[in-house]
Amino acid sequence: MHRSSTSARLITVIIAVVVAPFGAGLIATGGSSWVFAYGQYALAGIDLGRFAIPILLQAVGILLLLLVTMTGIWSSAGLIAVGVLAIVPLVISLFPSLLLEAYRLGAGVLPVEWLDGLAYGLPLILLPVLGTMGLVLAMVRRRPEAPGVGLSVGGLVVAPVLLLAGVLLLSWGVGRTRIVALQQYRFDFVPEAAAAILIGTLAIIAGVFITRWSRFALVLPALALLVVSALVFAPRVLLPALSVLPMEGSRPLSTLILVGGGTAAAILYLGFTAVLARVRAQAATTPAVVAPTAPYPPSAPYPPAPGA
Repeated sequence: MHRSSTSARLITVIIAVVVAPFGAGLIATGGSSWVFAYGQYALAGIDLGRFAIPILLQAVGILLLLLVTMTGIWSSAGLIAVGVLAIVPLVISLFPSLLLEAYRLGAGVLPVEWLDGLAYGLPLILLPVLGTMGLVLAMVRRRPEAPGVGLSVGGLVVAPVLLLAGVLLLSWGVGRTRIVALQQYRFDFVPEAAAAILIGTLAIIAGVFITRWSRFALVLPALALLVVSALVFAPRVLLPALSVLPMEGSRPLSTLILVGGGTAAAILYLGFTAVLARVRAQAATTPAVVAPTAPYPPSAPYPPAPGA
């Protein structure tokens, strides 16, 4: 079993809890330009050169989150700490009145784009994922043995299904909350929306957790997300494809894609796959900690007889 040192745990926790929210905020800041463009013009006749800065911000944010993922090579503590941070956006998404309070308290302190990202549900597809990755790495460090072929192959199918179901449920819940707020001017607890958000988040967590038994389970979802994210440059394909979904889910899902959540999740999935392979190899080659032997043979009486 390979265990991280106390200093490695402390350093990775400090890095993760600072860098992860900042990275997600940069992604939301850069993605706000895409959301505005699609809302106004759907990119028709717009010079894509104006998106150089937004794309750069998104790229830096994704790289920062990838850096947090890479800290898992030294310790799982930082990633687990990010998972604990995910409780905050989860609770806010369940209670819309808290989101209004976040806008009120965050005005002048945080960029409004960061708060918009919170409203879109961006932290819920990134922070719980990072926390789950930390749990998987901690388990692999304790038991690095490779699972059976059946579990590995099964994970290649189960993980994409869970992740897709989770994102769809999460998007529907966010959209339902928004519709109730706009049409009925209700900012209280919406049971069906809260249930969808909670179950969707848990499904995403379960999809990532499958990597405990199937190390390549996130590769296919990552490739699919990259393809879907690339459709941002083809609005005549992306928008009709999403229109087949219920209105509550299609708009929030398109927003998450435009903000860069799909691209960020894909990069994290691929980065974690590499980190998981590295940690498993480290744990498998590290000698197990052997308990010190007793100073006397097991059969000898204790305390020893006089003169022994």
